[in-house]
Amino acid sequence: MPSVSCNNSMQKLLTTLIVILALAVLSVLVAALFGSYTLIFDPSNNLNISQRLSLLPSIVISAGVLVAILTFARERKKQALERQRHMSEVFLERVKDGFKTVIDLLSDQNNNRATWVRAARTLLKSVELKAQISSEEYKIAYELEEERARNDLYTILSLVDKKSGARVPLPPQFFYGIDDWRTCHSLDDAAIKASSSAVVYSMTIDEVPPQAFLKPLSPKSVIAIFDFVEYPKTYNDPLKSVGDWDDNWEASHGIDQGARRYVAHTKQKVAVGGKLHDNEKKKSS
Repeated sequence: MPSVSCNNSMQKLLTTLIVILALAVLSVLVAALFGSYTLIFDPSNNLNISQRLSLLPSIVISAGVLVAILTFARERKKQALERQRHMSEVFLERVKDGFKTVIDLLSDQNNNRATWVRAARTLLKSVELKAQISSEEYKIAYELEEERARNDLYTILSLVDKKSGARVPLPPQFFYGIDDWRTCHSLDDAAIKASSSAVVYSMTIDEVPPQAFLKPLSPKSVIAIFDFVEYPKTYNDPLKSVGDWDDNWEASHGIDQGARRYVAHTKQKVAVGGKLHDNEKKKSS
C-alpha cells in the first residue's frame, strides 16, 4: 500500500516539526520567564515599573503560541486516530467480503481447478489485508472473522462419517478433479481419468475451438487453502485460560449438572480397548 506508507511518512515528518516548534517556543517562554523574574524581583535593578514589566508581553505571546501548538497537536492526533480507525474499518470490510467470496466459491464442495485457484488467490489477498488493520478493536474483529472463515472451510472441506458422525478428510481422489472421486479407489486411476486427451479439430471462423481443461487441482491452491484451515503454530488458544472445575459435582444444581458429572468422571475413569480403568493421572495427583 504505497499511499498508506506515504501518508505515514508525512504524519511522522509533521509530528517531528511540531515537536521541534513546541520545544523552541518553550525555550523562549522559559527564557522570558527567567528574564522577567530577574527584572521584576531583583532589587539591584534600578528600573521603573514599565521597564520591569517589559518582558510580560513576550511571555503572554509565547504562552499563547505554545497553547496553540499543543492544541493543534492534540487535534492532529485525534484526527490521525479517527483516520486510522476509519481505514481499519474499511480494510476489515474488504476482508469480510474476501472471506465470504471464498466460502461461496467452495460451499458446494466442488473440485473445479479454476474455482479453487480463484478461491486461493482471494483468500491470500484477504489475509494480507490484516497487516493494514492498525486499530486494536478491528484487529480483534479480524481474528473473529478469520476464525469464522476457518470453521466454515473446515466444514466444507471435510465429509461426515455415516457410522460415527465425525468429520473425516476428503479422499485424495477428490483433488484430481474427477467427478466420480467418491467411488474411485485408486489414485493411479484418478490420475489417468484426470489426464487430458488430444483433441483433433478444424479451425473455422464460425466456431470457437474446444479448450483443453486441466482437471487436477493446482497444488498451490490446495496448500494455500488447507494451510489457512489448519490452526497456525502461533495461534493463541483461548481455551488454555479456562480454569478447571473442582470435584464437588454433588453440589451442582444448575444447567451444568450433567456437564460437571461428565468432567468429574473423565478425571476418575478412562476407557481403553472397550475396558474401563482408573485414571492414573488422578491417582498420581
